[in-house]
Amino acid sequence: MGVVIRKPAINLREKLTELKAQQGYEERQFHFDNLVTNGTFDTDTSGWTFEGTATDTSAAGYLEGTTGGATNFLAYTTISTISGQTYVLTGDLVSGSSGRFTIGTSAGSANVASPAFSSAGSTVSVTFTAISTTSYVSVFASSANFTLRIDNVSIYTSDGTGVAFTMPKGWKPLHVYDDGVLQREGSAEDYEVTFDGFNYYVKPTVANPGARNTVIGIRA
Repeated sequence: MGVVIRKPAINLREKLTELKAQQGYEERQFHFDNLVTNGTFDTDTSGWTFEGTATDTSAAGYLEGTTGGATNFLAYTTISTISGQTYVLTGDLVSGSSGRFTIGTSAGSANVASPAFSSAGSTVSVTFTAISTTSYVSVFASSANFTLRIDNVSIYTSDGTGVAFTMPKGWKPLHVYDDGVLQREGSAEDYEVTFDGFNYYVKPTVANPGARNTVIGIRA
């Protein structure tokens, strides 16, 4: 005759609440935002500087300009980076037959990366490793006196294969919010959690997450 042993199911969140009441673990918010301050151009192009001879014809919702007669350099912005950290940049070419971003240590420099658009309506995506604490993201058209329109420019930290938010050592993700909306964990849902033996990573399953990403982390 077999013996059946019954154990009550463990509710992890209840256990964590009990631990918190006993001051057995910490809980903290971590923000992993789009490093490009104004990449969607919802109201204007603040944060972007147009190159000397370029003409700014932007409207709310996109960055648009015509390059000068002597150059195809259009505009640039700067972001704070960590030397040696990997990032992923994405952006949309709304109109214009071609163009490219450059990433470097000065305006217009391409000494880090130079991803090109294929055609109007295309999205460019490139993974790069920063080599300085300030990185310049510049926009180039295909030629001088050329009009280009771009939108949805984003840069997030990466694990080398895509967007990934690295939790500080010892911290585990409990809840994930994208622009204030609670996300669901799972490869077919909103995000996945991976662990490399040292750190936990939160990996959104969409290519371009929202501008404001908040992870509630716990540390026992």
